[in-house]
Amino acid sequence: MRVNIFTSVLLILLLIPMSVAEEPDSLPASETYPEKIVKTLQGITFDSDYDNGSLQDVIEAGENVFNCTIYTEQGELGSSIYWFRFKMTSVAGRIITLNIYHSQNPLPVIRVNDGGWRRMTDAEAPSLSKLVLSFAADEDHAELAFFFPSGYDETYQQVGDLVRRCDMASTESIGLSYMGRSMWMATITDSHVADTNKHRIWMHSRTHAGEATGTHVMLGFLNLVTSNSPAGRYMRRHFIFNIVPLLNVDGVYLGYTRWDSQGIDPEQQWGNPSRIPETANLRAKVDEFMDGSHPIEVALNLHSTYINYADTFFYKHVYSSVTTAFEAIEQRYIDALDHATPLFDNLNPQTSQLHPYCYIESYFWNNWGESVMAMTHEGHFFHRLPDNLWITNEDYKDIGAAMAMALIEYFNLPPIGEESPPTSWMIY
Repeated sequence: MRVNIFTSVLLILLLIPMSVAEEPDSLPASETYPEKIVKTLQGITFDSDYDNGSLQDVIEAGENVFNCTIYTEQGELGSSIYWFRFKMTSVAGRIITLNIYHSQNPLPVIRVNDGGWRRMTDAEAPSLSKLVLSFAADEDHAELAFFFPSGYDETYQQVGDLVRRCDMASTESIGLSYMGRSMWMATITDSHVADTNKHRIWMHSRTHAGEATGTHVMLGFLNLVTSNSPAGRYMRRHFIFNIVPLLNVDGVYLGYTRWDSQGIDPEQQWGNPSRIPETANLRAKVDEFMDGSHPIEVALNLHSTYINYADTFFYKHVYSSVTTAFEAIEQRYIDALDHATPLFDNLNPQTSQLHPYCYIESYFWNNWGESVMAMTHEGHFFHRLPDNLWITNEDYKDIGAAMAMALIEYFNLPPIGEESPPTSWMIY
């Protein structure tokens, strides 16, 4: 989530799934982290000691009643709390009450046995501090999370599946995190089409670890541009996509809400990223592209907000921090997304003065001005357009696909199926 300071692989991924097992043996043991616990009470085992898991404590408060403490993450900019994710085993035939605070998302998510994730019902989440869960005799284990989760390993597995299905997609490592975890970037473009008239699009997600909506938007975007559909093939002919699925890889693995493993906000380090290798890795890649023959033209930075908005939104930067011409450039993409999906109507437009130094948008503006349309998109955890139902991960994937389709209007390209490329386009 961006705080408005003025108004309030060709590598392993192509061969095998990327996994936490690839990390160095020197990583600290999970027991050194208070949010990683395994505890058995009344025969029920509570477990958050895994990728993206987080629960600080659980204590008995009666028969089948438990008080759960969510981890409060401390960073140099203050504390942050809302993310939780944990498993319960030996729950068959029980009605279990969990006293757990979840006001930022009134209906958290659950999966039972090995089923899919779903929103809890009103009966299962009767208040903002209580969950009441009933399990049938054949429902032995369940997993709970603040929102539809996607951990370090899970995200790279999904990205790997999409990349491997497309022979025009590849991955590369762009560096290591502070704790030594790999950071990956996917590149997608049609290698049979000359790059001459292509537009380079940059996207990155999960700067703040708990902002899982960004991952689902990214996956929807990646799904479309790697697909064998007419839209997917069209996108690869016209664009070069560079997608970094996870910035804050340590925070995601540790189950944090916002900061990185050092307690630093990765979002605000673009002016001088020397303290945080994750941001430094991204900036080095941005510099490489901007110094090349096909620089980035659109940069999408995917976040979430815990505030209950009627719509997702972009932070549109306004005069005098940018030019009025750049305001119009931003609005052109916002309008294009509005036209591409009923899940976005720009009902909550947010504007801000662009910080002169710290954000990726600041970095693009200070160095390349109007030539790069860079904006942050914010999802949320509440209701969707147009029917006011609770928004899901699949809705965010649809928004991500629409973000890709919006590029056609933004660049004033011919509609899919109506292009007539000259022979010089092809480089067979």
